[in-house]
Amino acid sequence: MTGNGSGPPGPAVEIIGEAPALIAAKHLARRVARSNVPVLIVGETGTGKELLANYVHEASGRVGDLVDVDCAAIPDDLVESLLFGHRRGAFTGAVANARGLVMEAQGGTLFLDELGGLSPRGQAKLLRVLETGRVRRVGEGTSRPVDFRVVSTAHESLSEQVAAGSFRHDLMQRVAGVVIRLPSLSERMEDVPALATYFARRNGFEVEQEALSALASQQWPGNVRQLRWTIRRSALFAEEGVITTACVRAAVETGPRSLHQPGTVPAAADHSLQELRAVCVEYAGDPDQIASALGVGRSTLYRRLRAAGLRLQRFRRAEQGG
Repeated sequence: MTGNGSGPPGPAVEIIGEAPALIAAKHLARRVARSNVPVLIVGETGTGKELLANYVHEASGRVGDLVDVDCAAIPDDLVESLLFGHRRGAFTGAVANARGLVMEAQGGTLFLDELGGLSPRGQAKLLRVLETGRVRRVGEGTSRPVDFRVVSTAHESLSEQVAAGSFRHDLMQRVAGVVIRLPSLSERMEDVPALATYFARRNGFEVEQEALSALASQQWPGNVRQLRWTIRRSALFAEEGVITTACVRAAVETGPRSLHQPGTVPAAADHSLQELRAVCVEYAGDPDQIASALGVGRSTLYRRLRAAGLRLQRFRRAEQGG
């Protein structure tokens, strides 16, 4: 489903669902899209925050690209180089000039994904650029103007980070010009059948009515992302292009829940080293899929991986060599 309402054609990004809370979020996104007001999209993991960010960008009319900045994945010692660029020879390993992600967003949208994962140093540097509208590459003595629109995503716990002092209050004020909250799937269960049908048809399958009812009766702590992967697994067990209740049951039994005791839903903060390693192997080091399977955000995932001494690159190499 694309945007509703009068005016210019809506963005091509499809946001499926008719729940009132979702419709309200889409209408607000459409209303603010053509302004330069920074937008902060908050919600649980897997609710579609990145999708709504793309929706805002496509409806904005800006001619530049949407540049994705995975804030939780930026090493602290490289934050200035990655965000603002550098001159050749500015530091060891700088063998060529680099524009930086902020300059890549010139004329477009700077998408700050998982904003709460940005390091204190990165927060201070980013705030300076947002305040001045100018960026200086590492190794340069002068700054240059830059024009971009900021759209950020974060968990609703960002306010708790501000209260705890781990996230700058002044930076949040800069990025939260308009706050759009995306509802969890548990708040829009009436949309489960439509979402399941959409995901299935994208892969060339249909879903029988009983299976739709079974899906609508499930809990979805991983939200829309978890539902999407359940449908993809269900399709593996489907015959003649139809996903049945048995297919859904098999998908649930062979999904991430199989790593835990039957009938239990693990606490998001209680993942063992063995469990983390098993999920990293299952999803070949893909951070989005791993975070969704564990029911956490990417910033939380990276923190737990660092604490466990695990690196996603190791699992990607293992997958490629297998």
